[in-house]
Amino acid sequence: MKHRIWQALVIVGLLLVLYRTAALRDMQASAFQEKIEQCLEEGALPIVVLSQESGEYESLGKSALWAAEYAAQQVNENGGINGCKVRVISENTNSDKNKALSLYQGASQASFVVLGPIDAPETTYIAKNAERNKTVHIAAYSYADSRQLMPPYGISYMSDSEEGELEEVRVWAQKNPDIKNIVLYTMSEDESKENTTELFQNTLSDLGLHILKIVDVKQGAEDLDYSYYAIQGLNEDADGYVFLIRGKECANILVKLREHGVDEGRRISTSFSAYGGELFDIAGDMLDGVSIWNKIDPFYKGNTWQKLLNAYEKSTSNTGSSLQVANPVADYYDAAKAICNCYEQFGITCENYESFIDNPEVVQWFYNSEPMQGIQSLFYWKEGQKITDYQFFVFDGETPVNRNEQ
Repeated sequence: MKHRIWQALVIVGLLLVLYRTAALRDMQASAFQEKIEQCLEEGALPIVVLSQESGEYESLGKSALWAAEYAAQQVNENGGINGCKVRVISENTNSDKNKALSLYQGASQASFVVLGPIDAPETTYIAKNAERNKTVHIAAYSYADSRQLMPPYGISYMSDSEEGELEEVRVWAQKNPDIKNIVLYTMSEDESKENTTELFQNTLSDLGLHILKIVDVKQGAEDLDYSYYAIQGLNEDADGYVFLIRGKECANILVKLREHGVDEGRRISTSFSAYGGELFDIAGDMLDGVSIWNKIDPFYKGNTWQKLLNAYEKSTSNTGSSLQVANPVADYYDAAKAICNCYEQFGITCENYESFIDNPEVVQWFYNSEPMQGIQSLFYWKEGQKITDYQFFVFDGETPVNRNEQ
């Protein structure tokens, strides 16, 4: 009898926890919805952002939010849109998938377009759960599998990552024809990296490359782990090494490879997800000769980009050189400006905003857009995929030099 009573108490306790969690999520959704509605009541057009100002993606999330706010500031300095100012309305997901979904659902009640989050795990979670919401979602749909989850509402804020990764390796192999047998470093716990690994397994032979070994790298590795990962690659006596991992892990393994006999940096190709401060700070001049690609060119000379770059470097939370500019800065700027372009083309104001919710023409405007001027180049969306230029670099010492300038 006592055992049954104890079981019942445990069940009741679990139900209470679930109820409180669900109630909290509902409150978060409702509060976000009210925040957007208040923005409209105050005469401003919202740019709704699911931000990530804390948690695993904090550094990237803060930079992305800054870019959206900077874009709004530029629009307002030029008179706003259709007689209205624009205002970024954001809420922090804390890099929590459940909270991100709740906030998205709340935003969907008051807005026809939501920007963010920046990462694939939260984006995929929203896409799988957000049924019949009919709300344009500009987020990390930069892989074909994720875009297929929610057409025509899933829109990628950045260009296709798998195509970029494959093109980088193709360019790298073409420039280094003696490289035939490679070791591939990846992260199976990151679904996007796992998908790219599968793509490589199916296509790299067409480029004349043979994968000798796939090394699965865990996030949060320590120094001994990096040595172990490097030794796994070195034991294969490979011609080259391809990294599909993030900056910190990539840099530490790269350093170990260079310390143990990989004399030529040209034998290493790295992913755009490694491009950033941790890679540069840890690897330093050991990057010399290494190939890398990115979705932006930090050294781009355009006036609008230079103005953004100066503002970014002067901001209190984003100090450093142009090499430290987080990749989402350019893409979030483009996305925020695109939302403003949509408002302008459809004649949307704070007074008629609600009449455009569930409007199929607005959805199609994003899903298959006309070319727009981005922060660095023209871009457009084709079936939700952002089409724009990729950038390919080779390190000269610690500095990446665009291949187009070589």
